[in-house]
Amino acid sequence: MTDLKALENYLHTHIPISAPMGVRVVSADVERVVLRAPLEANINHKSTAFGGSLQALTTLSCWTLLHLNLRTNAKPGEIVITSSNISYIRPVTRDFEAIATLPDAVRWQTFLKTFDRRGRARIQLSAHIFEDDELAIDYAGTFAALKNAEV
Repeated sequence: MTDLKALENYLHTHIPISAPMGVRVVSADVERVVLRAPLEANINHKSTAFGGSLQALTTLSCWTLLHLNLRTNAKPGEIVITSSNISYIRPVTRDFEAIATLPDAVRWQTFLKTFDRRGRARIQLSAHIFEDDELAIDYAGTFAALKNAEV
């Protein structure tokens, strides 16, 4: 079980944008990460969530999922995002949560084997933001993990 407050403090310290965004860790384990941000700190001129904040929270949820998994299942490594794609399907009008989930077992095991054998690997992770049980944000990012770097 992950200490949510310690993880939140880690994010605020190592990913400084997360603190002024008001990011909170709702839940986090090796299968799923849920991060929350308040609309008030991330609002745009239309009184909806700012697109950059939605992109940042979804990216951060995927990064956190990979971070937790590497600390649990492999030697720690550096994590960087290499590309991302986001679809803004509908406006987000209140506090929002990004939900990142681990990909299917075959892709995950392939990633781990490559990471173990080569000391680096890439994997695509996805995150979503819902409002009123409807998909508002659909995000996919490719992350690279490198061994032997401080996390």
